[in-house]
Amino acid sequence: MFGCFGSYFQGNEDPNSIRQVYIFNRYPEGVKAQSFPDNEIVTSKYTLLNFIPKNLYEQFRRIANFYFLCVVIIMLCIETPIGPGTTMMPLAIVVTISLCKQGYEDYQRHKADNEVNNRLVSVIRHGCLQQIVSRNIRVGDVVKVECDEEFPADMVLLSSSDEEGSCYITTANLDGETNLKILTCPEETKSLLTVQELYGLDASIECESPNVDLYRFQGRMIFATDKNLDNFSAMKSLNSSNLLLRGATLKNTKFVYGAPVYTGRDTKMALNQAQAQYKLPSIEWKMNMYILFFCFMVVTLATMLTIIEFFWEVDCHPRALYRQNVTFSHNVGGFLNDFFSFIVLFNYVIPISLYVTVEAVKFISSYFVKWDLEMYHAPTDTPAKANTSDLNEELGQVEYVFSDKTGTLTENELVFRKCSIAGTKYASVDDRLCLEGQREEYADLKDTKVKDFLLSMSLCHSVFTTEHQGILKYEASSPDEKALVEAAAQYGIKFIFASRNSRKVNVDGSLDRYEFLHILPFDNTRKRMSIILRSPTGKILLLCKGAESSVLDICTSGCIESTRNHVDDYAVEGLRTLVFAMREISESDFERVDKLMQDTQNAINERTEKEQAAFDIIESQLCCIGATGVEDRLQDGVYETISALKEGGVKLWVLTGDKMETAVNISQACNHFTSNMKLHFLTAQRDPDSCRQTLSSLLALLEGVSVDRKQQFGVVVDGTSLGTALATCPELFLKSTLLCSAVLCCRLSPLQKAEVVRMVKQCKENPVTLAIGDGANDVSMILEANVGVGIFGKEGRQAVRSSDFSIARFRYLRNLMFVHGHYYYRRIATVVFYFFYKNVVFVAPAICFLFMNGYSPQTIYSELQLIGFNLMFSALPIISYGLFEQHLPPTLLYEKPILYKESASTNLLSIKYFVAWMVQAVWNSFVIFLFVFSLFYDSSGFNANQRVGGLWCYGTLCYSCVIFVINIMIALKTRYWVWFTHFTIWGTLISFVVISYLYALWASPNITWIHETNDATYVFIWLSTCAIVYLVVAIVVILCLLPPVLIMLIQHHLYPMEVDRYRSVDWSRVQAHRHRLCCGYQTDGVTAKQYFGCACARGDGYSSVKESKRGKAEDDEEGGGNSASGSYVASNYTPLEDESHSLSAP
Repeated sequence: MFGCFGSYFQGNEDPNSIRQVYIFNRYPEGVKAQSFPDNEIVTSKYTLLNFIPKNLYEQFRRIANFYFLCVVIIMLCIETPIGPGTTMMPLAIVVTISLCKQGYEDYQRHKADNEVNNRLVSVIRHGCLQQIVSRNIRVGDVVKVECDEEFPADMVLLSSSDEEGSCYITTANLDGETNLKILTCPEETKSLLTVQELYGLDASIECESPNVDLYRFQGRMIFATDKNLDNFSAMKSLNSSNLLLRGATLKNTKFVYGAPVYTGRDTKMALNQAQAQYKLPSIEWKMNMYILFFCFMVVTLATMLTIIEFFWEVDCHPRALYRQNVTFSHNVGGFLNDFFSFIVLFNYVIPISLYVTVEAVKFISSYFVKWDLEMYHAPTDTPAKANTSDLNEELGQVEYVFSDKTGTLTENELVFRKCSIAGTKYASVDDRLCLEGQREEYADLKDTKVKDFLLSMSLCHSVFTTEHQGILKYEASSPDEKALVEAAAQYGIKFIFASRNSRKVNVDGSLDRYEFLHILPFDNTRKRMSIILRSPTGKILLLCKGAESSVLDICTSGCIESTRNHVDDYAVEGLRTLVFAMREISESDFERVDKLMQDTQNAINERTEKEQAAFDIIESQLCCIGATGVEDRLQDGVYETISALKEGGVKLWVLTGDKMETAVNISQACNHFTSNMKLHFLTAQRDPDSCRQTLSSLLALLEGVSVDRKQQFGVVVDGTSLGTALATCPELFLKSTLLCSAVLCCRLSPLQKAEVVRMVKQCKENPVTLAIGDGANDVSMILEANVGVGIFGKEGRQAVRSSDFSIARFRYLRNLMFVHGHYYYRRIATVVFYFFYKNVVFVAPAICFLFMNGYSPQTIYSELQLIGFNLMFSALPIISYGLFEQHLPPTLLYEKPILYKESASTNLLSIKYFVAWMVQAVWNSFVIFLFVFSLFYDSSGFNANQRVGGLWCYGTLCYSCVIFVINIMIALKTRYWVWFTHFTIWGTLISFVVISYLYALWASPNITWIHETNDATYVFIWLSTCAIVYLVVAIVVILCLLPPVLIMLIQHHLYPMEVDRYRSVDWSRVQAHRHRLCCGYQTDGVTAKQYFGCACARGDGYSSVKESKRGKAEDDEEGGGNSASGSYVASNYTPLEDESHSLSAP
């Protein structure tokens, strides 16, 4: 079954070393063959040999499981009043369930691994093409991959069926990006297309050690003149555009040949599949604390009772007639035996099935997110998804949301709107580029400045073209670049084709070819890219584009100041901006540039640092030619969602890398910054003293108005000031920002985003944080936050793959938190406390009985009752509650964020609620013990035969009262009843009676061997013949549940919370009224199918009702009186909503 073994576990390679790969493994004389990992992929956690011990070790690291393991060992070592099977069997069942679940999951991983590892691939060996399984690929082989096949290892591209030596791939399995990417092979090997030609290749590859960066590869290929590869005739630099990654798929290319350089666990895909740091849910931490508390109580109580028993034995032993012939010894062994006997007797106070039940509830509940049609995005066929079930309840406790801007709050669908060319503003009007404010004045390509600017837009990019059914299509990883290339094509300069050596553009009907010389790719440090081309006239041009902060500073001529002003204007309008610059390079200067580029590209160690230094030299003395402004509109529902988050007591921090003016404009547009909010700016703070003084002034202002919070404050921070603040005065910065209603951080790097999240998460209040984003630059903050949410955006799927939950649009966050998170939190809090409650009710009567039996460690329950309590007679009702309970309708939770605020701030897992549950448990157990013991204490007329019940009768009656009390208690807590709820609660009570009756019959005195070993035989049947037993059970249930009922009534009427107010509303009438307003129904009642099928139940409550009311008002006004529907509502229905038709509580 678990058949994946091999050389997976090998020593790690020095990350600073250089890997030397010889093609076809032709090692020169005197060179020792290197050992690399094989190509076997192992994603499974266990093997056949270590599965049981490793899994058991992990399970018994949990406090409760370890505690019960110790109890079982004690029960096997000493004489105890309870057989070891009563604890061993439930423990074995709980452990087995977890073991089977994890075993099945790992078995599925093994099956997937075997499918991948045994996939057939074509490899050149011994001069011919052979079919081998993927796991047998070695570093240095030459592998052939055909169209639509996945690459089996990380390979350097040697040749392709494409004439240009290029190929197209998709990396959806790696980063989720579905757009095509183009890769190229070295010029020296692109003509090697047959097996014989490739087998004659004599070369080696030097590259860096394996690393996790999908977009980085540094190496070089050395071509030899003879069999001694130390003598080489050529050297070719290699980068990420030459590397075929395992998991990527070949597209639009017949075949390619590649040389594997990283195999198996060294591939970038395998390195990126390492598990992220485990996020410990707050519920698990608190569960552990409560379990430790009960462990302490059990030890304390056992110690106390052992000492009391010792003194009772000394004091009462001579006077006890029934112990006249018993010898009493005062020794340590007897003392320890009694102590451990009490430990065994009290161990049931700790719920053995708590962990497995909570896990089951969480796991099943996580599917509700996927099944929720309210979070299904039909245009992209994308449902919401829970990538983990461990953090469900955290969604109901979020205090801070950290959000990216581009692609998260906005659509990331960019449209070219405006540009600045040589200091003159232009705008896109009716698909034409005209002077801003002058619709009749169009840009003319005869103008050299306009032509140079549009040429820069059409040439300076990494876009490539594909053709489908004669239609030219642009493929780009960046939506910015695609929008600019499309805009340039629309205005007369159309990008046609890009190859390794040239780029072709159609300029007003004329096809021009530009020779491609070098590219200086974009990176987050420089925030710009450049390309060096030779024009058709022979001029060598450097074209550059990037953020204004990085491009304008390196410009020495051109319209610098006017462009800077125009960029600021565009940013205020909410447009995303890029600045373009260029310069002409002489032939002599190009020779120096070319040599500098070759030297840096051939380097392996510290190539990045050398490239940065070279790029800074090359990108200098530029001429600013203009800037662009593209629009990225807000997603639908963002404004309403952010407003709801604020009303729900959740603070939103926007963390973005965009320009400050653009970010502020978007924040104002989406209601992050409101019109009555006073903004403070912490920008360009490089001096520590100045930064500290600014923050001190801001803190003093915020603390001065902390009493009267009518005035709201927002703060805008840039990346430079953030770095200074975190380095010099982090506590002052934290205090100041936490007092603000909204925070915007712009010009941040991915690392700075994570630092901000970590700073807030680790403050002394320990708030629950949520980070949401859509791109690779958001992964760090998603992993850092308590809850990470990824959005299926247009910048790949890295954020989704790293997140705990994934949604298609930002607006779905409202439903995820306010509905699902709210339900999860309240359900799981009740589940946890109910487990402790029911076990205390179960054990406490037995503890009380100890004070009546001379402190002897004697149980009052039979072994069947001990085993069945947690496994049969109290398990299903609480699972049903944890899955289906809805204390309020989901539409109300969605529309009333104040309910989320109240729930999240209540801290339902706090000690206060724990104490309340325990007080209820003590009261219930006291009532049960008091009434049952009183009945047996004076049992005259107990039944028709005047028979007096014994110990097992007493225990069985206590047990029956416990079962009825705890199950009716969960029924009392349940507000939302489904068929499964009825089945579990009433089915559990009925099954208890039936099983107990059948057990009594099966263990009747007619079966001698059972009768002799079990004193609890026939007890339940005998008790069922006594009428007083039914009366006692009824009285006990009423008295046990009367206090919580009274408390709920008093709280509901005298001290109501928001939940209580809204719970009293007749929601069937509210739904009917809203349905009539929204959909025009004229009936007094509305069926569930009618209601949940219309807009008023699909989260459009506010808008649909308002629009409906507005439409009716217009009809009434035009008709000069009330319409038929209007008069119907006025005369036949009393509205439950206010004038704005938002739901209001009575």
